[in-house]
Amino acid sequence: MIVDLNLIGKRALVVGGGNESSRKIEALLSQQCEIFVVTEQAEQSIKNYADEGKVSLDLRKIESVDFLNDYKQLDLILATTDDPDINREILIVGKKKYDCYVYASDDPQASDFSHPSVININDTVQVAISTGGRSPLLSKSIRQHLEPLIKKSISDLMLLQINLQSQFRVESKKKIPSVEYRKKFLIELLGNKRVNECLEEKKISMARELAYDLLNTFIKTNFNAL
Repeated sequence: MIVDLNLIGKRALVVGGGNESSRKIEALLSQQCEIFVVTEQAEQSIKNYADEGKVSLDLRKIESVDFLNDYKQLDLILATTDDPDINREILIVGKKKYDCYVYASDDPQASDFSHPSVININDTVQVAISTGGRSPLLSKSIRQHLEPLIKKSISDLMLLQINLQSQFRVESKKKIPSVEYRKKFLIELLGNKRVNECLEEKKISMARELAYDLLNTFIKTNFNAL
Protein backbone atom coordinates (compact mmCIF):
# COMPACT_ATOMS: atom_id res chain seq x y z
CA MET A 1 0.00 0.00 0.00
CA ILE A 2 1.47 3.33 -1.07
CA VAL A 3 0.98 6.12 1.49
CA ASP A 4 2.10 9.74 1.62
CA LEU A 5 3.65 10.36 5.04
CA ASN A 6 2.85 13.66 6.72
CA LEU A 7 6.35 14.87 7.58
CA ILE A 8 5.55 18.55 8.13
CA GLY A 9 7.62 19.73 11.09
CA LYS A 10 9.20 16.28 11.52
CA ARG A 11 12.89 15.30 11.68
CA ALA A 12 14.37 13.04 9.00
CA LEU A 13 17.88 11.55 8.90
CA VAL A 14 19.56 10.37 5.70
CA VAL A 15 22.71 8.30 6.20
CA GLY A 16 24.88 8.26 3.09
CA GLY A 17 25.92 10.78 0.47
CA GLY A 18 25.73 9.12 -2.94
CA ASN A 19 23.25 9.29 -5.81
CA GLU A 20 20.66 7.24 -3.94
CA SER A 21 20.92 9.56 -0.95
CA SER A 22 20.57 12.60 -3.19
CA ARG A 23 17.33 11.26 -4.67
CA LYS A 24 15.91 10.57 -1.20
CA ILE A 25 16.85 14.07 -0.03
CA GLU A 26 15.25 15.58 -3.13
CA ALA A 27 12.01 13.77 -2.28
CA LEU A 28 12.15 15.01 1.33
CA LEU A 29 12.70 18.63 0.34
CA SER A 30 9.06 18.98 -0.68
CA GLN A 31 7.82 17.68 2.70
CA GLN A 32 8.55 20.72 4.90
CA CYS A 33 10.58 18.65 7.34
CA GLU A 34 13.98 19.12 9.00
CA ILE A 35 16.58 17.07 7.13
CA PHE A 36 19.86 15.81 8.58
CA VAL A 37 22.51 14.08 6.46
CA VAL A 38 25.42 12.06 7.83
CA THR A 39 28.06 10.82 5.39
CA GLU A 40 31.80 10.65 4.84
CA GLN A 41 31.57 12.00 1.29
CA ALA A 42 28.66 13.87 -0.27
CA GLU A 43 27.66 14.43 -3.87
CA GLN A 44 27.78 18.04 -5.01
CA SER A 45 23.98 18.29 -5.08
CA ILE A 46 23.88 17.45 -1.36
CA LYS A 47 26.61 19.99 -0.61
CA ASN A 48 24.58 22.57 -2.52
CA TYR A 49 21.50 21.79 -0.42
CA ALA A 50 23.62 22.27 2.71
CA ASP A 51 25.03 25.58 1.44
CA GLU A 52 21.47 26.76 0.77
CA GLY A 53 20.43 25.83 4.32
CA LYS A 54 18.01 23.14 3.14
CA VAL A 55 19.77 20.30 4.99
CA SER A 56 22.16 19.93 7.92
CA LEU A 57 25.24 18.09 6.65
CA ASP A 58 27.57 16.21 9.01
CA LEU A 59 30.67 14.92 7.20
CA ARG A 60 32.22 12.07 9.16
CA LYS A 61 33.53 8.55 8.64
CA ILE A 62 30.81 6.02 9.47
CA GLU A 63 32.30 2.94 11.12
CA SER A 64 29.45 2.28 13.55
CA VAL A 65 26.03 3.66 14.42
CA ASP A 66 27.28 5.60 17.45
CA PHE A 67 26.52 8.84 15.57
CA LEU A 68 22.82 8.16 16.21
CA ASN A 69 23.42 9.15 19.82
CA ASP A 70 23.78 12.74 18.62
CA TYR A 71 20.06 12.87 17.80
CA LYS A 72 17.50 12.98 20.58
CA GLN A 73 14.48 12.69 18.30
CA LEU A 74 13.99 11.35 14.78
CA ASP A 75 10.77 10.55 12.93
CA LEU A 76 12.28 8.96 9.82
CA ILE A 77 15.64 7.33 9.07
CA LEU A 78 16.84 6.44 5.57
CA ALA A 79 19.99 4.29 5.44
CA THR A 80 21.61 4.59 2.01
CA THR A 81 25.27 3.72 2.60
CA ASP A 82 27.28 1.21 0.54
CA ASP A 83 27.75 -0.98 3.62
CA PRO A 84 24.85 -3.44 4.09
CA ASP A 85 25.94 -4.27 7.64
CA ILE A 86 25.84 -0.60 8.66
CA ASN A 87 22.46 -0.17 6.96
CA ARG A 88 21.02 -3.17 8.80
CA GLU A 89 22.38 -1.96 12.16
CA ILE A 90 20.84 1.47 11.52
CA LEU A 91 17.48 -0.27 10.96
CA ILE A 92 17.72 -2.18 14.21
CA VAL A 93 18.96 0.69 16.38
CA GLY A 94 16.61 3.20 14.73
CA LYS A 95 13.53 1.11 15.52
CA LYS A 96 14.62 0.44 19.08
CA LYS A 97 15.94 3.92 19.98
CA TYR A 98 13.45 6.18 18.20
CA ASP A 99 10.45 3.96 17.46
CA CYS A 100 10.29 5.66 14.07
CA TYR A 101 9.98 4.60 10.44
CA VAL A 102 13.25 3.22 9.08
CA TYR A 103 14.34 2.28 5.57
CA ALA A 104 17.44 0.72 4.03
CA SER A 105 17.94 1.20 0.30
CA ASP A 106 19.59 -2.23 -0.08
CA ASP A 107 17.05 -4.13 2.05
CA PRO A 108 13.46 -2.90 1.52
CA GLN A 109 12.06 -6.20 2.82
CA ALA A 110 13.54 -5.53 6.27
CA SER A 111 12.47 -1.89 6.17
CA ASP A 112 9.22 -0.44 7.48
CA PHE A 113 8.28 0.52 3.92
CA SER A 114 9.52 0.33 0.35
CA HIS A 115 10.56 3.60 -1.22
CA PRO A 116 8.76 4.14 -4.54
CA SER A 117 10.33 5.71 -7.58
CA VAL A 118 8.86 9.23 -7.59
CA ILE A 119 8.05 11.65 -10.38
CA ASN A 120 8.17 15.10 -8.79
CA ILE A 121 6.52 17.98 -10.65
CA ASN A 122 7.42 21.42 -9.25
CA ASP A 123 7.22 20.07 -5.67
CA THR A 124 3.44 20.16 -6.15
CA VAL A 125 2.49 16.83 -7.72
CA GLN A 126 4.22 13.57 -6.85
CA VAL A 127 3.52 10.35 -8.73
CA ALA A 128 4.84 7.20 -7.02
CA ILE A 129 5.73 4.01 -8.87
CA SER A 130 6.37 0.95 -6.73
CA THR A 131 6.93 -2.77 -7.10
CA GLY A 132 6.62 -3.21 -3.35
CA GLY A 133 10.38 -3.55 -3.01
CA ARG A 134 10.50 -6.55 -5.38
CA SER A 135 12.38 -4.74 -8.15
CA PRO A 136 13.58 -1.17 -7.53
CA LEU A 137 15.37 -1.39 -10.88
CA LEU A 138 12.09 -1.90 -12.74
CA SER A 139 10.44 0.88 -10.73
CA LYS A 140 13.17 3.22 -11.92
CA SER A 141 12.83 2.03 -15.51
CA ILE A 142 9.05 2.54 -15.50
CA ARG A 143 9.49 6.00 -13.95
CA GLN A 144 11.96 7.02 -16.65
CA HIS A 145 9.52 5.84 -19.33
CA LEU A 146 6.46 7.56 -17.85
CA GLU A 147 8.00 10.76 -16.48
CA PRO A 148 8.02 12.79 -19.74
CA LEU A 149 4.45 11.70 -20.52
CA ILE A 150 3.10 12.61 -17.08
CA LYS A 151 4.95 15.93 -16.93
CA LYS A 152 3.54 16.80 -20.34
CA SER A 153 0.00 16.04 -19.17
CA ILE A 154 0.21 18.28 -16.04
CA SER A 155 -0.31 21.86 -17.16
CA ASP A 156 0.83 25.04 -15.41
CA LEU A 157 -2.85 25.81 -14.81
CA MET A 158 -3.28 22.56 -12.87
CA LEU A 159 -0.28 23.36 -10.67
CA LEU A 160 -1.60 26.86 -9.95
CA GLN A 161 -5.06 25.44 -9.21
CA ILE A 162 -3.53 23.05 -6.68
CA ASN A 163 -1.81 25.90 -4.84
CA LEU A 164 -5.00 27.99 -4.82
CA GLN A 165 -7.06 25.02 -3.63
CA SER A 166 -4.54 24.43 -0.83
CA GLN A 167 -4.92 28.01 0.40
CA PHE A 168 -8.70 28.04 0.25
CA ARG A 169 -9.11 24.65 1.91
CA VAL A 170 -7.64 26.41 4.94
CA GLU A 171 -9.72 29.56 4.47
CA SER A 172 -12.96 27.62 3.98
CA LYS A 173 -12.37 25.62 7.17
CA LYS A 174 -12.34 28.91 9.11
CA LYS A 175 -15.70 30.02 7.76
CA ILE A 176 -17.67 26.99 6.58
CA PRO A 177 -18.60 24.53 9.35
CA SER A 178 -19.82 21.75 7.07
CA VAL A 179 -17.43 19.36 5.30
CA GLU A 180 -20.03 18.82 2.59
CA TYR A 181 -20.38 22.55 1.92
CA ARG A 182 -16.62 23.12 1.99
CA LYS A 183 -16.25 20.50 -0.72
CA LYS A 184 -19.06 22.14 -2.69
CA PHE A 185 -17.32 25.54 -2.48
CA LEU A 186 -13.96 24.12 -3.58
CA ILE A 187 -15.61 22.43 -6.58
CA GLU A 188 -17.15 25.78 -7.55
CA LEU A 189 -13.78 27.48 -7.15
CA LEU A 190 -12.06 24.85 -9.30
CA GLY A 191 -14.53 25.36 -12.13
CA ASN A 192 -14.79 29.15 -11.98
CA LYS A 193 -14.00 30.55 -15.43
CA ARG A 194 -12.80 33.99 -14.27
CA VAL A 195 -10.46 32.53 -11.66
CA ASN A 196 -8.97 30.10 -14.16
CA GLU A 197 -8.46 32.85 -16.73
CA CYS A 198 -6.49 34.82 -14.14
CA LEU A 199 -4.38 31.78 -13.30
CA GLU A 200 -3.66 31.12 -16.96
CA GLU A 201 -2.52 34.73 -17.32
CA LYS A 202 -0.38 34.34 -14.17
CA LYS A 203 -2.43 37.03 -12.38
CA ILE A 204 -2.21 35.17 -9.08
CA SER A 205 -3.20 38.05 -6.77
CA MET A 206 -6.30 38.77 -8.83
CA ALA A 207 -7.23 35.09 -8.78
CA ARG A 208 -6.98 35.11 -4.97
CA GLU A 209 -9.14 38.20 -4.71
CA LEU A 210 -11.80 36.59 -6.89
CA ALA A 211 -11.59 33.43 -4.77
CA TYR A 212 -12.19 35.45 -1.59
CA ASP A 213 -15.19 37.10 -3.25
CA LEU A 214 -16.52 33.68 -4.22
CA LEU A 215 -16.06 32.42 -0.67
CA ASN A 216 -17.91 35.37 0.85
CA THR A 217 -20.73 35.05 -1.69
CA PHE A 218 -20.97 31.32 -1.05
CA ILE A 219 -21.28 31.90 2.71
CA LYS A 220 -23.95 34.57 2.28
CA THR A 221 -25.93 32.34 -0.09
CA ASN A 222 -25.76 29.16 1.97
CA PHE A 223 -25.40 30.40 5.55
CA ASN A 224 -27.56 33.50 5.86
CA ALA A 225 -28.14 32.72 9.51
CA LEU A 226 -24.43 33.22 10.17
